[in-house]
Amino acid sequence: MFQARRTAGRTRPTSMTIAMIVAGAIIFILLAVPLIVQVITAFRGPFLPFGVSSAQWGVENFVTLWQLRDDFWGVLGATGAFVGGSTVLSLLMAFGLAWVTVRTDAPLRRIISVLVIVPYIIPPIVKAQAYLLMLSPESGVLNQLLRLLPFASDVPIDPYAFPTMIAIQALTNVTFPYLMIVPILTNMDGSLEESARVSGASWPQTLRRVTLPMLWPGLLGVTVLTFILGLGSLEVPLLFGQESGRSIFALKLWTLISSNAGELPQYGLAAAWGLVFLVITTIAFAIYLRATRNAERRASVSGKGFRPSTMRMGPWKIPVMLLVAVFALLTGILPLLALLWAAITPYPVAFSLEALLGSTDWGAFAIVLADSEFWVSLGRTVLIAGGSATIAVVVATVFAYGIARSRKTGWVRALDLFASSSVAIPATIAGFATFLTFMVLNPYIPIAGTLLALVIAYSYRVSIAYRSSYSATLQIRPELEEAALTSGASRFAGFRRIIAPLLMPTVMAVWIQMFILGTNEFTLPAFLATPSSRPLSMYIYAMINPRSAQLYAPDQGAAMALIFTLMVFAIGYGLQWALSRRAIGRARKPVATGVPTLAAVPLDAAAEESATTALAVQRRRARAKS
Repeated sequence: MFQARRTAGRTRPTSMTIAMIVAGAIIFILLAVPLIVQVITAFRGPFLPFGVSSAQWGVENFVTLWQLRDDFWGVLGATGAFVGGSTVLSLLMAFGLAWVTVRTDAPLRRIISVLVIVPYIIPPIVKAQAYLLMLSPESGVLNQLLRLLPFASDVPIDPYAFPTMIAIQALTNVTFPYLMIVPILTNMDGSLEESARVSGASWPQTLRRVTLPMLWPGLLGVTVLTFILGLGSLEVPLLFGQESGRSIFALKLWTLISSNAGELPQYGLAAAWGLVFLVITTIAFAIYLRATRNAERRASVSGKGFRPSTMRMGPWKIPVMLLVAVFALLTGILPLLALLWAAITPYPVAFSLEALLGSTDWGAFAIVLADSEFWVSLGRTVLIAGGSATIAVVVATVFAYGIARSRKTGWVRALDLFASSSVAIPATIAGFATFLTFMVLNPYIPIAGTLLALVIAYSYRVSIAYRSSYSATLQIRPELEEAALTSGASRFAGFRRIIAPLLMPTVMAVWIQMFILGTNEFTLPAFLATPSSRPLSMYIYAMINPRSAQLYAPDQGAAMALIFTLMVFAIGYGLQWALSRRAIGRARKPVATGVPTLAAVPLDAAAEESATTALAVQRRRARAKS
């Protein structure tokens, strides 16, 4: 891949090599530079590592960390219980829902899939706000329903109790492991389980001796990634954990850099905390890579004989559907109802027919729609999400193509692992490390607190786009580029005119996913945004945070959350619909001579003919194998 041209006795890099170097440099800036600054800050404090006369090298931050050992072990214990407990609960729910939709004959399986996926569209800060309203001791709709049960206490569920936080975090994270477990179950051959049952094994024995050993590499990966996702989540600890959850790592890190009156932010101590948890997540990610390095030995999809089996539920159908209905009630219906009730009531009031007829007011929606800051924040959100998704996707696609087409040397494998590493970096650490980087650079490059800083910070999830583009590139046979090279086209021209159009469906799908993630993001702007650059998620938090003084307006915050959710839902599904319509249109386009995707991006005549012929041969081989 890394080729060069000889001209007049000198060697100069090709355009593709330059593009690869630029893409690699951008990924290095996005991932490595902030972490390097954080490491330096941990060993050079106690404030910023540069530009401060008191900064000096040493291990004082770690000494302080150890001197406060009760706090140290308390944070580790609280974080482990919170993140570990929510991970286990979300995995159990996700696995059960995935099993029902993929491996059983349960009715309404498509609807169940939609019910699980839809909460993914709801911004995390909105979901946390909805659960806080739903569990309000006086006016919470869920607590009101539970009071109707016999022997219920005055407040059935304490919203600020630590177990409640764990359950809420689990409910908000179910969609992510569900989306990862579904393809794992779909691709597992059910004939192995049938053979075990024919041999006399019971369902528990089959699950323990056949199903789980086949699935455990994939499930281990889902567990590690869900754990890292939970470790980087700030929304639930921030809204629920000011008392019982103040020792959770995400909230601890945010508190250390949020200066109170008369106090300076403790950047050095926060950097030491971040380094401790970065080591933990790195070890977890390394364990996952080691455990799954030979996962292909457990592959069970084997060609024409493959057939995923479905289990007949029989008398279990009604209980399972009731549990699914409870899940939908807790993750979709009641939270949105709680938001709506908070938006139409000017003060917290229990739901009743009398309150509905006499205390409701829909004016909050009109105020929000007339609020200029709402539209400005929405524009910032779209700009930040679109810009960061574009940067990440373009850079990742170029770099993934170069790595996929290179010889698998140790250097190339190291670059591949580095480009995939952002999945092992929790959002709290990424946000804090990027914040430190911009603070250090601000005297020379004043971009701290600007929209550009947020676009750069959001782009750190480049690994999502990289892994997708890498897998898609491996599915394209190299004969296409070789044919173009033989006909005189450069490597960069072959990538731009042949490979890029073939990768476009994958690239667009990943762009939409990263755009939705960007619109929903709260943790990164919590560390980086200022009042002049805050996206809509931060403006909603200001509306529902009692400490926001004149901005505090919970009814307007609830109305804004509902409007924001509808907008994200419309934009996300609108983009998905447009992408699917475009794909259907291209599939229906009549093929006259060659391949339509190549006709839309013409090479010179010889290169186009050779590339088209190679692609036709590839398709004939695929049809012959099937």
